[in-house]
Amino acid sequence: MKVISNLILALVLITPGVTAYAHEKTGEYCSELKGFMTSVKPDETREITLRTFWGAREEGGQLVMGSKTCEHNDYDPGKKLCAYLIEHSSTEFAGANAKRILNCLASKPAIGKHLDIHSGSFATTFGSQDRGVLVNLDLLPDKEPGEMVLRLQVLGY
Repeated sequence: MKVISNLILALVLITPGVTAYAHEKTGEYCSELKGFMTSVKPDETREITLRTFWGAREEGGQLVMGSKTCEHNDYDPGKKLCAYLIEHSSTEFAGANAKRILNCLASKPAIGKHLDIHSGSFATTFGSQDRGVLVNLDLLPDKEPGEMVLRLQVLGY
């Protein structure tokens, strides 16, 4: 019985820290995303493309279980966002990446944790009526099985 009560106590003490860590990471993720979007000037279009692969295949003589690449078109804020996404996005669940972006753009998290996104195209705005961006987000299967492409296009106004 003492082991169970110690386990419950440990969970009670750890849970707030885990929740704070998850919230901190969400804030960091949204901050990185918003940094990219606010860098886009009026009448300018910028895009990043995150490609993920989940499954087993041979690359360069080695067996690979997953990979990520990100294209930024030599735009410095895009390079920064790509570097962040390579480190902090899901390889296995590409739809989770789209959902995180959409939740960052919502006034409060709008997509529940039990809704899975497998593919789709989404359009919204970010900013104000006077200065902001149109955001196009596409999540689609790529060329080979297990490959997904997440394209974020931002058009400034």
